[in-house]
Amino acid sequence: MIELLVPMFMVVGGAAAIAIPLILHLIQSSRTVRIPYSTIRFLQLAQKKASQKIRMENILLWLIRTLFLLALAAAFAMPMLRTKSIGEWAGRSARDVAIVIDGSYSMDYNLGRTTAWEKAISTSISVLEGLEEQDRFCIFVARENPDALIEQLSSDREEAISRLKALEYSQESSSLSLAVMEANDVLREAKQRREKEIHIITDTQALPWEGIGENTSDGSGTNKTTVSMSHWDASKIDKRTSVFVSLLGAESPENISPVSVELEPALIMAESSARVTIRLGYTGPTASTAATLYIDDKEIASRAMSADSAEPLTFIIPPLARGRHSARIELPEDNLPLDNTFHFMLKVEDQLPTLCVGSRDDLFFLRAALNAEPGGSGSINVKTVEPGLIPLDELNNYSTIFLCNAVPMGASEVRALEKFADAGGLLAIFPGDKGTASDYSALPFLPGTPSAIQPVASSERRGLLNWDMPYHPVLAGLGDSASAPAIAIKQQLFFETFVSRAQKMISQGDAQPFLVGRPFGRGFVLMFSVTANRSWSDFPLSPFFLPIVHQVVQFGSGVGSFTPYVWCTERLPLEQHLPEARAENELKSPDGETIPIRSSVVEGQTILHVENVDQAGMYTLLTEPALAVNMDRDESDLTPVDPTGLPKRIGVENVFISMNEEELAAQLEEARIGRTFGEQLLWLALILAIIEFFYANRLMKTGGGLSEKMKVELSGKISEKAA
Repeated sequence: MIELLVPMFMVVGGAAAIAIPLILHLIQSSRTVRIPYSTIRFLQLAQKKASQKIRMENILLWLIRTLFLLALAAAFAMPMLRTKSIGEWAGRSARDVAIVIDGSYSMDYNLGRTTAWEKAISTSISVLEGLEEQDRFCIFVARENPDALIEQLSSDREEAISRLKALEYSQESSSLSLAVMEANDVLREAKQRREKEIHIITDTQALPWEGIGENTSDGSGTNKTTVSMSHWDASKIDKRTSVFVSLLGAESPENISPVSVELEPALIMAESSARVTIRLGYTGPTASTAATLYIDDKEIASRAMSADSAEPLTFIIPPLARGRHSARIELPEDNLPLDNTFHFMLKVEDQLPTLCVGSRDDLFFLRAALNAEPGGSGSINVKTVEPGLIPLDELNNYSTIFLCNAVPMGASEVRALEKFADAGGLLAIFPGDKGTASDYSALPFLPGTPSAIQPVASSERRGLLNWDMPYHPVLAGLGDSASAPAIAIKQQLFFETFVSRAQKMISQGDAQPFLVGRPFGRGFVLMFSVTANRSWSDFPLSPFFLPIVHQVVQFGSGVGSFTPYVWCTERLPLEQHLPEARAENELKSPDGETIPIRSSVVEGQTILHVENVDQAGMYTLLTEPALAVNMDRDESDLTPVDPTGLPKRIGVENVFISMNEEELAAQLEEARIGRTFGEQLLWLALILAIIEFFYANRLMKTGGGLSEKMKVELSGKISEKAA
């Protein structure tokens, strides 16, 4: 079988090869030259004999020129002859090969005597060993970001095999599509026209293929092929490229792993118990298992789960001392041992750190409420400062900040409070007489835009408070609207508009917002419409003022100021997850390696982060637990992909699917039969060009270049003169 690697050249060049010499021949044949002669006797005798010879010479020249252009066009079209007998006398063509290996942690699945990762390395080495000396290759490992093992096309197989044997999978997910597209870019940049191959070596997991050529509805009832965040673009892959997909995982994998942990409360008080809920994920049938809770490397409890139960597991955390404690949930070992452990942190406080900003008069009732907790446990640690004296460098020490008549504020204070809320803190804002409505509008974290501060008409001052969100943590347990008090409001902050995620939590009278909240980053912002003192209302004297204030503080302790765990990642901002870290500190990985804390300046602010947080386990800061890191549990879902649908997903013509190394070897043996003859055709074109050059010059020197019409015209004119 004959194929053309670049058929465009054959179409265009073949047409030119036929048309150009023919046009030149016709133009030359139609020329008429008039030459006067004094005698015609010898020309008349030679005319008949010469005309036949000239006609044959011109046709031969035309054929040479046509063959030259055809050979040139065919050489650029790169014809490929495919037949099993070709290897006996012509060998095969050179090729460029891109190998992409899935480096995600699901590749560590145990297949018996080996793992999917070990099979992937062995298969990659077999592909390299099957290449010829003229072949070139590049190798990429698919991680969150592609890792180029051999970035540029190379022929050094020994070096590549050595690197492959030393390669390790990562404890993270992989972006298979991005790695394949980067490898394909290397093939596209190659200047030589060679046969191209892309090898995708992965397990049977469906996750890496999500978003690659999937059919999704466009809302009109019809389906269309879309490219999601996978970066896949089949149009960039040469249609002549052969794509070999090796699915080396288990055909019916089974796996159980803990996929999430929920703490209640997130911030635990010293000498009080808490609860942790564990949710499990399954691939394959639900099976019996057991889970064990460890705190500070000590076994606390163990729970069994039957095969017919899919409910989450709940453990009671015993009272702990103040500080950070490492914890983990462990399941029995299975075929994917890497995800059998889930690490998390426990943060225990003996007091809830709270900052109150305002004058002594503005904070009088708030301080009394915070220091008068029923039972006198003193669980709230309150610090008060005057407006304008906010300790900007210490905000990370607090979980809740109250602002009472503290507006207007300077730009630096606004930025610091915005950063505090974004990192997971709670802001509770009471208005006051110092600021106008426009001053509050300058705060970017408010749940709405204030329109005015206005007095309330005497007839409308008294009204019931209505719980619009009675199950919100700030209001939970305070009763329903029927038990809410009636309060008198003399003056109130009115809102013009609200942000999209704003929540009206309490209203007063005719649904006028009294307490509005909104999520902000990882934190939360609450805005009251009255002051914290009696200047605008008698709310501080109501029986609900103290419990609401206390539940605001409790809510602030668990909004987001503490992160129980994070996922493996290449870059982790410490501002959100470890705000107490400093650039001079040392962060230790689970295996004891030092991870440097790096800093960068963004919009004039110094941001700290760490890189390559890719090992699951407990990280320490100053010898204390600091970060609990887990592998992304998306990878624990080993649901297999349907191999029959992959060619359509990939979107190229030549796709070969294999389930083992032997099947791939047979496919390669069949696909790699053939040899290109571009070089030989170029030599033929050169030889024809030389022949055409010398032959055309010879005809010009001997006069053979005169056309038949020219001879006839000469003869006719000479005959006229003789007459």
